[in-house]
Amino acid sequence: MKDFQSCLCSERFLEGKKPATKISRLLLILAMAFSGLACTHADENANFLVACMRVLPQRWNKAHNLALLERHATQAAGQGAELVVTCEGFLDGYCSNANHVPGLTRQQLLDVGEPVTDPFMQRIGNLATKLKIHLAVGFLERRGDKIYNSMVVYSPTGDIVLHYSKTHTKGETFNTPGTELPVAQTSLGTFGALICYDRRFPEVPRILALKGAQILLIPAYGNDGERNEALLRTRAWENSVWVIYVRQNQALVIKPNGKIIARDHGTGDELVFARIELDKNVGTGDILQRRSPEFYHEIIEPRK
Repeated sequence: MKDFQSCLCSERFLEGKKPATKISRLLLILAMAFSGLACTHADENANFLVACMRVLPQRWNKAHNLALLERHATQAAGQGAELVVTCEGFLDGYCSNANHVPGLTRQQLLDVGEPVTDPFMQRIGNLATKLKIHLAVGFLERRGDKIYNSMVVYSPTGDIVLHYSKTHTKGETFNTPGTELPVAQTSLGTFGALICYDRRFPEVPRILALKGAQILLIPAYGNDGERNEALLRTRAWENSVWVIYVRQNQALVIKPNGKIIARDHGTGDELVFARIELDKNVGTGDILQRRSPEFYHEIIEPRK
């Protein structure tokens, strides 16, 4: 019965399964609940508080950055946040970009890289459990002899519910591009993720939106200047999704209609709070409904 409430709210799941009467619709929902078919979408009118950690990490110093995370996430949870989001590469201090780190070597990155099963990541999962929050953290990931620019979202039980590696890494000397665009159904809603440069490519958030993402988490470190806000507002509007953008010196929360509802102020470390509301306006943009994908094959053909 614990999944009953979440199944009641999943209008998207029931799409295409239109019972003839209210009674038959209720019977379908009950059957889903008792059959153990877990449905983890947030309630149609759910809302929660997000805290964007606009905090500057220290390069190469994972212990220092973990202490920063513990301090600010604890403060955020104390003020009611159910989701806390860091910038790109927060745990290692964003070491993997050779443009920012002169003389960078592959071995240096392998040494500082963190497999998701290593102690630092386990401590982050434990922190999410202790604070009973969802915790999204950017980090340099090591998988064998490969290096990825990744982020994970831990649930309040300490489980990884979303694991994404940056897909657009051309020009990043040592990073291996990710190959998956996952979404995660959570008690707060359905998350998708991009990392920094990924936001320049409209195909990525569009795929995530088509897969059901309601909220895009976008940790970043680089700066797109004046065009950044316009780009992010467009990504929100054209896909009818929330955008939560967190850089070490900027934070923006944007509604599905493209309106910025929260931003950072000042120059020091800061928590930026915003209330996310998952209502009937999420995922209902005209562009998604009026697409004509049968004409889009040229987008994946090699350039001549």
